[in-house]
Amino acid sequence: MDRGGSLDETQLDPDTFAHVALELIALRVACQRPLPADLAALAELCVRAEAEHPDLVGMLSHVGARGQTALSMLDDVERLVSELGAAAAAEEVLSAAGRRGWSGGPIETPAEICDLILRLANAMLGDFTKLAVADLAAGPGKMLTAMMAASRPREIRCAEADPVAARWLRLRSFCHGHQMVTVLTDGQDTVSLSGSDLVFVDPPFQPGEQEHHEEHPLSWASRVVECLSDEGIGFAVVPEWTLTRTGTSHRLPVTWVREQLVRRGCVRAIIQLPRHIHRFIGGTDLVLLMLAPDEGDRTRDVVICDADQVRSRYGGSWIEQTTRLVCGSRESREAEPCTAIPVSELMGRRSLLPSHLLAPKAAPEDHVVEAVRARESAAATFKMGAADAITTLDRIGVTTRAQGIAYRTIGELLRGRQLVRLPGHRIPDADLGRSGQRVLGREELLGEVPVGERRIDVLTLGQYTAAAITEPGDVVVMAGDQLRVMVDAIGGSVLLTPVQGLRIPGYVKHSSLYRDEPQQAWIGPHALAALLGAARNAARTGPRVRSVTLHHLEIPVLTAVDYGHLDQASMMLNDLAEQARNQAAALDLVRQRIAAGVADGAMNLRFKPNTSNTNS
Repeated sequence: MDRGGSLDETQLDPDTFAHVALELIALRVACQRPLPADLAALAELCVRAEAEHPDLVGMLSHVGARGQTALSMLDDVERLVSELGAAAAAEEVLSAAGRRGWSGGPIETPAEICDLILRLANAMLGDFTKLAVADLAAGPGKMLTAMMAASRPREIRCAEADPVAARWLRLRSFCHGHQMVTVLTDGQDTVSLSGSDLVFVDPPFQPGEQEHHEEHPLSWASRVVECLSDEGIGFAVVPEWTLTRTGTSHRLPVTWVREQLVRRGCVRAIIQLPRHIHRFIGGTDLVLLMLAPDEGDRTRDVVICDADQVRSRYGGSWIEQTTRLVCGSRESREAEPCTAIPVSELMGRRSLLPSHLLAPKAAPEDHVVEAVRARESAAATFKMGAADAITTLDRIGVTTRAQGIAYRTIGELLRGRQLVRLPGHRIPDADLGRSGQRVLGREELLGEVPVGERRIDVLTLGQYTAAAITEPGDVVVMAGDQLRVMVDAIGGSVLLTPVQGLRIPGYVKHSSLYRDEPQQAWIGPHALAALLGAARNAARTGPRVRSVTLHHLEIPVLTAVDYGHLDQASMMLNDLAEQARNQAAALDLVRQRIAAGVADGAMNLRFKPNTSNTNS
């Protein structure tokens, strides 16, 4: 716990730590004054608090059973409550317990899902203070306390079958100042929760897929609908597989429930949540269903939103953007991974996943136009014929070198100021986007991400004053297990560790401020990159050998003429290689456009009579 001092260093097991600390905070809320540092007085205070506050009856047993432990934590708890307030202190305690393995952590609803639900509910229902709220599987109370922090509903009712989680829920709610929370111990009893204005459920996760079971995750969505008032809104977090399973010889229980929810107009929105949003549920991605009362309305549309695509497009603001798309107008969803589909069109679909339903569809004429344009672009890349490429290759001659050769390491060249090292900088992925200055990191040099796709906003870059920015002709290197080298021909790139840069003094002419700069570069960037990436250095890196650092890479000592010839040859070959890559990419695009048009039934292929392909 960052502000908890010695509380974060306690030797108690996480659950006991959470129990004792929460009980002390709840007792502090009940007494409204600092707690006494005396066992007898503390025990008497517990009895009085339980007598005056029915919500605390039986909730303070750990303080009584572990009196010395409670006394040792008093000062830290008091400091937390004084600095943060009781509600924030309780959340800080549970956060510290979660970092140490608190058993309530894996069953808590992730904070991002809580935030999304609250924003959607606020956009649909407005002020929470007039609402009756219900949670059908409250767990330790993350969702409810997040709502309490935002606003205080008129009434809170919840169900939680696990008595330990229910205990944490009661204490947590009391610390937040909401002392009239109704907690049912039967997690499946929804009769007394009916008539609620806002209902949500994040049911207990069960590994595996229970499509053949009568009790499955969509059963909880049905209970949410049963609990809603006439104007209410519900939310259910379910695994993706519940929206894709279909029966073969007979209808599966999960398929039947899904069809009934859609057919009766109970589904208002299907939001595919970002991948791996729940760090404790490996291998299972989640969907958020926005639900409506069962009124049999089959005329309304269902909003389909792929929040995973929204996060890829908008980054850290994906929750606000998802709320805007789901609750906004049809016009606001144009060119976005979100649309509205009539209920009639969803019936009979084998999958209701947004990523499946939002597959792009173009008009037939668009398919034809795109295929023709791709073909013309591909033809344009072949303006330089094979004969021209052969002529270029024939110009590059090789001869045997008679005399021996010496080598110098990059470290020696750096110390001699013949090269300048540009260090890579650590910038969190959250600060990277798709606009601003481009970045060069491990992913770019390994070819995992196209160069220029990842960028950093100029204002954000201003926070990292030590970040190195390349100039045209700087050589970008990633040493270590996988040696990669490239020339940044245009400059203006931000280097991300473990990538580093090498600048050749004199290659780019600066103002008179650089009076000690040489008038001419001693080696060209393409020659330097070629020598650094040569097999001699590449063989010294890799998983089976002890990797060398940038300072230990070697280049041969050559004459200026030899360096110039190598630089020119490397540049010419790089141009040919880039042209070949462009030609291959253009041909692949033609294939994709033709396949897309034929697959969507928009066009047919016909070969001209003079084509060499006779197998049409």
